[in-house]
Amino acid sequence: MVVRNQKCSVDLTHVHPGHRASLHSHADRYELFHFLDVGAYLEIDGEIYRPNIHDEFMIEPGQKHRFWTDDTSFRMLVVCFGEWKAEDQIRHEDDYGRQGQSLEI
Repeated sequence: MVVRNQKCSVDLTHVHPGHRASLHSHADRYELFHFLDVGAYLEIDGEIYRPNIHDEFMIEPGQKHRFWTDDTSFRMLVVCFGEWKAEDQIRHEDDYGRQGQSLEI
């Protein structure tokens, strides 16, 4: 974590091969995904993307989204606009049995 609750919050996210984030949305915050590596899949409201290095995607409140990788790890910067709070995340589907729960930190 780089910064929280300033003008933006910034995370460096590292996803390992074979892992997938839950399909989730946020009620309040926007998220900008900036991909640092190839190998990622990104789903936004049912559309699947294959980002290249330095591709960016703005996720708006209410949009269902998730990311994953099959064979290689990847990194991305996640820049959040609006107040960052764990309870803003709503899970719709989850590979780890956390469906419907807020993010726990």
